Formats: sequence, C-alpha cells, structure tokens
Amino acid sequence: MSTPHAEAVSRLSAHHDSMSNQHVSSDFMALAAHMNDCQRSRGRFFALRAALESLHATASPRIVTTGALFVCCGVALLAVV
Repeated sequence: MSTPHAEAVSRLSAHHDSMSNQHVSSDFMALAAHMNDCQRSRGRFFALRAALESLHATASPRIVTTGALFVCCGVALLAVV
C-alpha cells in the first residue's frame, strides 16, 4: 500500500531525474559543439591566421605609426625604381 506522500516523493524524484538528464544532455551538447568549433578552427590556414592575428595585435595600437611606416617604405621603393 502506498501513501500519497510516497507517491508524491516518487513523482518528484522521477521529475528531478529527467531534469538532471536534460541538464547533463545540454551540457554534453554544448561541450560537443565547442570541441567541433575548436577542431574546425585548426584548419590548413591555422598558422597563417595565427600570424595575422599576432601582426594585428602588434600593429593596431600603433595604427598611425604603422601607416606612416608603410607610406615611407612605399615612397622609398618608388624612389629606388
């Protein structure tokens, strides 16, 4: 014979288990998506992309100086030719 309290606890436990499984499932799916993104980002142009990001990080704070340097190098090359 089951009491109403035991039935309520049983239903609550079943609901908690299903919610816990959904949480684990969503965490697993998020981790799987992240791992796929990481794998995709390491393609054949990874080294080039990393070098360009490094160059960008170095040049962007000094954008005016970098632009002036490119102009000076271009003028020097035109003077030589």
